[in-house]
Amino acid sequence: MILPLAALGLSSCGIDGSYTGEMYDPDSRLEAPYDIDWNAAADSVDNVLTSRFMDPEKGTFWIINDNVDPGLSTYAYWPQAHAMDVIVDAYLRIRDTDAERAAEYENYMRLWHQNRAHNYNSPDYYNAYTDDMEWIVMTLLRMYEATNVQEYLTYAKQTYDDWIITRWSDDENGGGIRWSLDAANSKNACSNGPGAICAMRLYEFTRDEKYLDDAKRIYGWLSATLYNSSTGAVADNMSGGNVNGGALSYNQGTFMGAAHMLYKATGDLKYKTEAVKAAEYQMDNMTTDGIMNSETGTANSDNALFKGIFIRYAVLMANDEESFDAGFRKELADFITHNAITAWTEGIDKSEGSDMFFNYDWTTPYNEFYGYLQPQVSGSTLIEAMTRL
Repeated sequence: MILPLAALGLSSCGIDGSYTGEMYDPDSRLEAPYDIDWNAAADSVDNVLTSRFMDPEKGTFWIINDNVDPGLSTYAYWPQAHAMDVIVDAYLRIRDTDAERAAEYENYMRLWHQNRAHNYNSPDYYNAYTDDMEWIVMTLLRMYEATNVQEYLTYAKQTYDDWIITRWSDDENGGGIRWSLDAANSKNACSNGPGAICAMRLYEFTRDEKYLDDAKRIYGWLSATLYNSSTGAVADNMSGGNVNGGALSYNQGTFMGAAHMLYKATGDLKYKTEAVKAAEYQMDNMTTDGIMNSETGTANSDNALFKGIFIRYAVLMANDEESFDAGFRKELADFITHNAITAWTEGIDKSEGSDMFFNYDWTTPYNEFYGYLQPQVSGSTLIEAMTRL
């Protein structure tokens, strides 16, 4: 994490930082200054993502718009999953109304898989960094769910079985999935929250109880070690038996996402309680004027992608009428809406001829010459989320 190029691939988690802002006011901004057609807005950001950041012959994405520097694209592995997730979002939204574009997006999924998400020219999805593979698995499963292409499920299952759950170990950290084989033995929230989600999703599609057992074990370790039951904050990692690092939206999102899925599968109220508490901590302590904190000072940072991760799992909870009461769902929906209105009306330049690049800060337009994939994906995830809210 010293060399700039390496940082693109290696800084997906393990970063110390606690971001505390003002208490979130759910009534602070729920009305836009003009009518917003969220489907049209989503179409616009999808077009920017595919026309400015995608290699259409491979279905994969450049880290900088329009392939400004081809060499950098090699280091954009884990963001590939999140970028393709936006394409899956769009596909699910338009497949019944725009058959031609839906077919185009299905082809992008096929190419993305065929080229293994630009995995360092590897013939498979193996990576030394566990969370990178976990995000790929989650995207493969979403692609399978959307298209019913069996090969996506096969590769997701193989990647998890061979290279993810095998990195669990009982050691001085009390268990957990190791973050990386290229770094010190650290058990991170970013390798265990997504790991539990992978296991739950595989259980959903295979009904194999071993995956449910894996999810309970992974989440159980995460809850017992990195989760603060008093506040709802999720610390970054445990190394050498010591807890390190502050809360990040990436980890709040995947923790509550895993808890939500486990609650739906088991009915155990512990999971529901912890999912709500993690969400509340994000809304109350990791915002400024109701807007999620940036967690970075540069667009060319993996941290610029983190907010979109929280949003993805927050929408699932906000829409789940069976699991959560109306008051909590409204608070979460208002929070997402407040952020989306601000990002769309203040945080992106939509004037004629503009690039429509998202900034890492959702309150300020990004006007630099180069656009970066990480904040573009995060902002696009937010806008697509509004079409489902």
